[in-house]
Amino acid sequence: MIALLASLGGMPAMAETVDLPVVVRLAEGASLPHEALLEVELLDVSRADAPATVLSAHRYRIDMLPAIVKLPYDEAQIDTRMSYVVAGKVREGDTVLLRTTTAFPAITRDAPARPEIVLEQMAAAPVADMPRITGIAWAAFEIGGRMLVTEDPPSMAFNDDGAFSMYGGCNRFTGRAEIGDGTLSILQPLAGTRRACPEPRMKLDQDMVAALEQTTGYVRNGKNLSLTNAAGVTVLRLTERPE
Repeated sequence: MIALLASLGGMPAMAETVDLPVVVRLAEGASLPHEALLEVELLDVSRADAPATVLSAHRYRIDMLPAIVKLPYDEAQIDTRMSYVVAGKVREGDTVLLRTTTAFPAITRDAPARPEIVLEQMAAAPVADMPRITGIAWAAFEIGGRMLVTEDPPSMAFNDDGAFSMYGGCNRFTGRAEIGDGTLSILQPLAGTRRACPEPRMKLDQDMVAALEQTTGYVRNGKNLSLTNAAGVTVLRLTERPE
C-alpha cells in the first residue's frame, strides 16, 4: 500500500500540477523499516556550482518496495533547456535510513518518462568499528540537505596528525581537526586564501565553512561520509574522490 501523506513545507502553491510516476527500488542488501516514511523530491540541478533547487517534495507511507509513487509538480516551473533529477530518502525520526546516492534524471534531456530510483542503506557501522576517514580525498555532493551539482566540487582531507585542508569552491583553507570515534571538531578559525570569485562560488565557500562550524561528529558508510551536528543531523555529505 502507498499513501501520499503531504507535501513538505516551504514549497510554493502549484498552479497547474501533473504527476510524475516514479519507480522506487531498494538496493541489493538494503531493507525497508516497518511503516516506512518515504520522501521523494524533484530537483532542479541546472545551476552549476550551486545546491539543487527543490521544485516538489512529498511524503508517502509505504509498506513494501519496489513501488510506483506519483510525484505532483507544477508544469509551469519546467524549462526544457534545464536539467532535473528525482531523489528519495526514508527517515525514522530525524535519522535517514535509506537514500538515493546518485542522480536519476527526470522530465527533460531524454530522461525516462518513468524514472527509477534506487535507495541505498545508510545504517552506520558501530562506533568502535567506524572506518577511518584520514588519508582520503573527500568531495562534497550535498550541503544542508541540498544536492550539489558541479564539475569542480568542494573537497577536503584529514591527515593522521590532525592536519585538515579544504577547497571550498573558491578558496583553500587549512587548519586542525580533532577526530575521535565518531566525533569530529574542526578547530576555528581556519587559515585561508582570499580570492574573489563569482557569486555562486563565493556562496559555496561560505556554505562549506558554515557546515564545518556546525560539525561535531561523522558517520562513514562505505565510500560516503556524513558530517553531523550536535543534534545528529547531517550538515554535509561527501564521497571518496577518485584518484
